[in-house]
Amino acid sequence: MSNIPPLSQREQEHLTYLSVYMLYNESKEKRLKYKKFGALFIIISGLVFLALMFSLESKIEFLCLWIITIIYCVTLMIRADYKYDLYKDMLGICDEFDLSEIEEGDEQDDSNIQNISE
Repeated sequence: MSNIPPLSQREQEHLTYLSVYMLYNESKEKRLKYKKFGALFIIISGLVFLALMFSLESKIEFLCLWIITIIYCVTLMIRADYKYDLYKDMLGICDEFDLSEIEEGDEQDDSNIQNISE
């Protein structure tokens, strides 16, 4: 059996950084997908449940299912957004969404915007 030297502190930190960065990229893709298809799914499910409510007898059950569907979709979207922000804060990343929020916000120094974009 060969003796493999233990990883140094620097190597461990780099591997941790790479794994968190990979999770960040996955959560970014998931967040964009949920933003795109989540609202569309809520609208389509609303139309389906409204059609079922007006055509069948059990209106209360379909209304409850519609509300549960909306709550579930919104929960998934919020959870994806929270994980994205969590990993972004861990890595200290400033992305294009942050720059647009700064430019649209209250008037701030242009030096702050330049420092972030560099």
